[in-house]
Amino acid sequence: MNFPAKRWIESQPRAATRGSEHGAVHSRPLRESILEKMLKTKGISSEQRENFLHPATKNLAPARDMHGMVEAARLICAAVRAHRKIAIYGDYDVDGVMATAILWHMLRALAPTLSVRTYVPHRIEEGYGLNRDALRTLRDEGIEVVITVDCGVSAVDEARYAQEIGLELIITDHHELKASGEVPVARAVVHPRLGDTQHFGEQCGAGVAWKLATQLMDEWCGAADSAHAAGSQTKRPQVLLDRVKSLLPLAAIGTVADVVPMLSENRIIVARGLPGAFDTGIDGLNALLDSSRVEPRTMDAEKVAFRVAPRINACGRMGHAEDVVELFTTANASRADEIVAKIDELNTKRRADERAIFESALEKVHARLAECGSTDPAQKPRGIVVWDDAWNLGVVGIVCSKLVDLFACPVIIITRNKEGWKGSGRSIKGIELHHVLEECSEHLQHFGGHAMAAGVTIESEEKVKAFRDAFVKIIDRQLPPMEEQRPTLDIDCVCSIGELDIVGVQEIAKLAPFGRDNRKPVLLIEDVEITQSRHFGKSFDNKPPANLELALKQSDGGKDKFLRVQWWNGAPHASEFVKGMRIDVVVEVGLSTFGRLPEVEARVLDLRLSVVSHAGARA
Repeated sequence: MNFPAKRWIESQPRAATRGSEHGAVHSRPLRESILEKMLKTKGISSEQRENFLHPATKNLAPARDMHGMVEAARLICAAVRAHRKIAIYGDYDVDGVMATAILWHMLRALAPTLSVRTYVPHRIEEGYGLNRDALRTLRDEGIEVVITVDCGVSAVDEARYAQEIGLELIITDHHELKASGEVPVARAVVHPRLGDTQHFGEQCGAGVAWKLATQLMDEWCGAADSAHAAGSQTKRPQVLLDRVKSLLPLAAIGTVADVVPMLSENRIIVARGLPGAFDTGIDGLNALLDSSRVEPRTMDAEKVAFRVAPRINACGRMGHAEDVVELFTTANASRADEIVAKIDELNTKRRADERAIFESALEKVHARLAECGSTDPAQKPRGIVVWDDAWNLGVVGIVCSKLVDLFACPVIIITRNKEGWKGSGRSIKGIELHHVLEECSEHLQHFGGHAMAAGVTIESEEKVKAFRDAFVKIIDRQLPPMEEQRPTLDIDCVCSIGELDIVGVQEIAKLAPFGRDNRKPVLLIEDVEITQSRHFGKSFDNKPPANLELALKQSDGGKDKFLRVQWWNGAPHASEFVKGMRIDVVVEVGLSTFGRLPEVEARVLDLRLSVVSHAGARA
């Protein structure tokens, strides 16, 4: 592999200058703190700083500002008081499951003896969103009111059908409307981007559901009738206040997992919600957190994204999400343990399927390159479409993302189910996948999605091949020249090792929670010397560990500063980066929580031979 493996893009001017000696950093007289540099990089003004660094629920917009919220709460409270039969219709991903659980618990808080039906479609057999068969089933069961969460706003035909069969439909969703802009016919449609009274429109389904819970509380106890309801709690029973507070962690988990922007209200929900994840009183959540090896002191968005969310999603990908909905609603401690054990098995199988599909897809990519006459091992595909009828539709999207990261081009992975050939796609910055699919639409039965992700349905394998040829031709025109076809690595700021001490890393942590549009800072450290390297991690099949740790040294103000960085899967390149070599390295940093005292830990994102040293050697 050639290094750097990615194209480095610096977003800010340098905050420090270098002297003539290798590895020497000469600080400015009043060098900015790394926190100040990062706030500038993120465009956070002095007026915004306090709210950004100290997110507070008091800064959330009133729930009633959201389109359709007041009417939806009024209708739902009336249905509960009239003892009408209610079903919550959710989705099979983390966001949909959390939204379903939030609304279920809130309705039960209003009326503890209320029987509330939950329905989540099967990912493979039914697909996303409202469908006629499910609505017919619910009506035949005697359901009178259907409340959607995390779905429904594009289900124009299905909403009309619900009306025809006598179902009262209330839609809560955050997804895009149909291209025509048509809004479904329903008693109420709650959506953060409809209307003009809601200032922030990027909530996920669980965030919308939690706001609905707060509005239900106000409607139920009459506080919604007060013009000053947001500033008074005199009419709100403590039991409802406690329940709304205890459901905020579910909204936080959904927000992290759905990868909505970690800004504004989403940032508040996650920052204030995650610390309460162990205090919800929901046995299923407690069991899942324990199984995920997450502790209160280490609970953060990263743990949710990489430990908790994949387990929840495994149910929908490998089985049926109704199990995980039960986990967060009706399951007691004993039943929760049973479901979590099943989830762990499904997640293990999901990882195995993911590895197998990735390896199989990779073989097909290389085979296609060879078929097209390529003999150059450095040749890169100019767009990827691969398919196999044995692949799991619930997993192919994950593999898509991995191939995009590897080849820096858009990818579509297709498999077959009873509806025909179906697939998922992922794109790269600068190529809008939905527009590409529009150009290939003559080969597609159905497609949908947005700029970075999409889904396709294709009638036959012959059409799949025709689609591949058209797709690759379009992508090839939009990609940069092959020598520049590498993933980009956006660097937030240049810093020295001396800035990355305990205090500096604690300052960086104030920018959390991290996520989309507020990612963990990516830092460039230049012209450092490798003083030591060692392999670390587990050994398999008598092979050395796959990971590499480098000890780095840099002179700062006449003193040597040291930092250990961990390079996951870097062991195969150990011979290329040896003791005494000078390098530039891009890292993410955090504090280790394994020992009694915190320690700085840094993860390598990419590296290269030192530009400063290399230029000096050539001179």
